[in-house]
Amino acid sequence: MLKVPLNMRCKKRIHAVVSALSVLSLLSAVPALAQVEPNYQWSKSVRSLTVFQPGDAVRIQILELYDQQARDLHLSNDYPINPEGYIVMPLIGEVKVKGYTVYEVMQILKEKLSEHLRNPYVYVRPLIRIIVQGAFFKPGAYHVDPAASLWSVVELAGGPQYDCDLKKMNVRRGGEIVIQDVLHEFEKGVSLEEVGIESGDQISGPSRSAITMTFLLTIINVFASVILLYLRLKDRTW
Repeated sequence: MLKVPLNMRCKKRIHAVVSALSVLSLLSAVPALAQVEPNYQWSKSVRSLTVFQPGDAVRIQILELYDQQARDLHLSNDYPINPEGYIVMPLIGEVKVKGYTVYEVMQILKEKLSEHLRNPYVYVRPLIRIIVQGAFFKPGAYHVDPAASLWSVVELAGGPQYDCDLKKMNVRRGGEIVIQDVLHEFEKGVSLEEVGIESGDQISGPSRSAITMTFLLTIINVFASVILLYLRLKDRTW
């Protein structure tokens, strides 16, 4: 007669322990869930940081998805942003992107393309305007992905000339040097954005031998003049 109540008590205790463990497991999961949500919000906020401005460009990839296939419509390209803040695309014409984020531009393009395509896929990347000057084979202004490295910019500029002093490369903004030893920063394997390069910045690669060549030419001219003067005087004496 005593065994039944004892078993029931044991069952109740076991049930209580299991319930307590379940509650504890749920409580322990709460911090993990709390960490997931902030990360999600963080990724959304990062996605919204980039705002397009005139002078920059937009790299757009467009595909049409249907029947488990992707059709390339040859609309993918880099589109510069004009002074009014618009890009001009085939099929849909002018699209205002000034002041919008990457995510917002993707939604705008998808909505406009949906009027012509069944199921458009749109991928957007921002491109900032970088000016490369100095001892490079093709110095000039280029639109570059801010996630790219310094070497991507150097490659666009045709590579350094033989006398380019890479160790003295610097970044200028508004006429002032904002990054003195840019090569040292990029040796860490970081991107343009991580280093702090912004749209409109100038990457300058000075020439090692610019001053040396001028000095050598001066010396050669002086030496040639001395030789000519010596020869003239020698002819007169004879």
